[in-house]
Order: sequence, then C-alpha cells, then structure tokens
Amino acid sequence: MYIRVSEIPGGGLDVFASRGKASISHVLEGMDPAPLRELRLVEADLLLTVEDGDLWVEGSFEARGEGFCDRCSDPVTLRFGKAFQTILTPQSRDQVVASSVELHGEDLDVGYYDGTGVESNDILWEQVALELPLQVVCCEGCRGICPVCGKNRNMEACSCAAGDAPGPFDILKNLKGKKE
Repeated sequence: MYIRVSEIPGGGLDVFASRGKASISHVLEGMDPAPLRELRLVEADLLLTVEDGDLWVEGSFEARGEGFCDRCSDPVTLRFGKAFQTILTPQSRDQVVASSVELHGEDLDVGYYDGTGVESNDILWEQVALELPLQVVCCEGCRGICPVCGKNRNMEACSCAAGDAPGPFDILKNLKGKKE
C-alpha cells in the first residue's frame, strides 16, 4: 500500500493503513528470507501519524518462517515478531543542519522518505529483515551432525573421537615441505 503524504492533512492526523487480514500473507512476497527458505507474515499492524511533514510509524508484526537447522539439517519452524517505532522525515530537509547535531540513542530510529509518499510494505520489510535470525537452530542444545561418521548426534551417540575429522586446511600442512 502506497500512502501519499501530500494527501494527508497535517497537524497530527492519525492514519491507519489497513488492507484486511487476507493481504497480510502477501506483504513479504519477493523478499529474500535467508537464512530461512520460506517466510510469511501472520499478523501486522501499522499506525502512521503525520506531524509537520514527519511520519511517526508505530507497528508490530508476527512472522512464521521455515528452514533447516544449521547444525543437524532437521526442518525447523520459527515464529518471531516485535513491536517497533520509527520516524520518517522528508529527504528535502536541510542535511547540513542535521549533520551538525549530536545523535542520541532514540535518534537512531530515524529514516527518510522522498517527501511525497511511503510504501507501507517497505516499512514492514525492513522491520522483518532486522529480526531474521543469523543462524537457524532446532534447539539451543542441538549437537549437530558428526563430521566423521555423519550421524545426527541428537538421535544417536557416535563413538568418534573429536580429532578424527580432517580439517579443511590439512592439505596445506603438506605444501610447506614441497616448496621449490
């Protein structure tokens, strides 16, 4: 949904962007969900308040993703979400004045828009992307796959010693003596 700022009366008017529950699942279409293989929004709310050309954005989302555990390769389903607040200010504001101002922690949630409108999907994409996990694990205690015998150590114990597996750089040990 594209929201035109020029059509919204100024002075603190609250605008609620709503397209209905049926459209929520399509908001993240086209987004790269890596490290997950599939990602979709389950629920999303977005409230925009316009004040002196600035857009104050408050929202929340809940997403569901599917992928594979990075340690044992078992399928994993994750649910995550958060509530967020951010301020979008027009790019046309004087950047020179803004560059001389000291930033505080609360100022880090400021973004810019072109001054004519905002794509609400982009706001949600950004917030979801910030919450994507860096590593997908089935559980914190996942022991993974044995690098020697290939057994899933969560399902069955293996008797392999920790030092039995060849390292990826073991071949470099032999190169030192073969130098011409």
